[in-house]
Amino acid sequence: MKVRMKGFAEQTRVDDALKKYLKEVNIKSLQPEKIQILEALGRILAEDVKAEIDVPHFDRSAVDGYAVKSSDTFGASTTNPIIIDVIGVAEMGRVPAINVRKLQAVRVATGAPLPRGADSVVMFEYTEKISEEKIELYRPGTPGRNVSKRGEDIKKGEKVLKKGTFLQPQDIGILAAIGIVYIPVVRKPKVAILSTGNELIEPGKKISIGRTVDTNRFALSAAVKNAGGDPLDLGIAKDEVEKIKSKLSKGLALADLVLVSGGTSVGERDFVPEVVNSLGKPGIIVHGISMRPGKPTALAAVNGKPIILLPGYPVAAMMAFNTFVDPIMVRMLGTSLGRIRGQVIRARMTRRVPSSPGIRDFARVVVKKTDMGYIADPIRTRGAGIISSIVKANGLVVIPEEMEGVEEGDEVEVTLLRPLEE
Repeated sequence: MKVRMKGFAEQTRVDDALKKYLKEVNIKSLQPEKIQILEALGRILAEDVKAEIDVPHFDRSAVDGYAVKSSDTFGASTTNPIIIDVIGVAEMGRVPAINVRKLQAVRVATGAPLPRGADSVVMFEYTEKISEEKIELYRPGTPGRNVSKRGEDIKKGEKVLKKGTFLQPQDIGILAAIGIVYIPVVRKPKVAILSTGNELIEPGKKISIGRTVDTNRFALSAAVKNAGGDPLDLGIAKDEVEKIKSKLSKGLALADLVLVSGGTSVGERDFVPEVVNSLGKPGIIVHGISMRPGKPTALAAVNGKPIILLPGYPVAAMMAFNTFVDPIMVRMLGTSLGRIRGQVIRARMTRRVPSSPGIRDFARVVVKKTDMGYIADPIRTRGAGIISSIVKANGLVVIPEEMEGVEEGDEVEVTLLRPLEE
């Protein structure tokens, strides 16, 4: 009850709130697990990976042509061709049992092992076939020309990927190249998600006046997956202390992180803060953030396990997720390299967006490319409950606390929420 009586007279700045929270709650990276290589896309690497083999692990031809001794080809030209004996073909996947001697050549394909005695490959384009056993060379070779040397790509013992790397398709490829089948990755954080409110109903149910479809659970579940976590649906809790307490207790027992949307402000039926405080220490650490939308956000923990209380309005909940939940999950995943975030571009505002000093504002904009560069057109409907505003927007402009808005024509940084249309 103390929280609601106090209200939000003492709002905390965004950076200060996160700093205070992380100082009090020790967010540790989760334990590693080994998974099969085909399941590793999008996971976070739990340890450095070093190559145990050279790649390639043999000298091989980089082109289709003839493997030769380079010393035999010096001086070759169209007016002075050199005649070479063809003594065989190097087959793909097999080490040729051939030793190239003076004025001899072996036909090779791209990627085929280089025969012993050869140190250069002359491309087919610079040869002329005289017979099955003889060719003319019209261009000299040099030692190593058109040859991929052993370890040229990756050397044994070389660090190929750093701990904390968000594994992308090219990373999976290099892991396969060095022979790794099972990959150590950080366990996905289990994130329990609870919505509260007597007015909430499930999507697809009949809507009557006064009832609202619960969108937050679904949006937050998707956001958790996108951030590398594993969502756990706790459903909807009515605005009753015991029901909220029961659901939260379940989430604390099963998950690494608990998210609650709704019931987090200072109204008469906003019971979530007092329930959290009743479950264990330290309880609520920060409540009321100087951000818009997202002011009712609260940062809490119960016996060391983080609980983030998000506003009931969908846009506010998503802004609070990006601002607070995402950094916490990054710590749980043990990465500073992080996942691919929204691209940041610079654009000029098409009109003024006011903001109050001391408040961090998140302005939704539509970015367009023009002959004069990018422009950012603010979404006119900015309410925290207008979910279409963040769906229609393809970018986000953060207005810092020390600014009183941005003016028409100002150049701003825009974090893209979607790819730009051409």
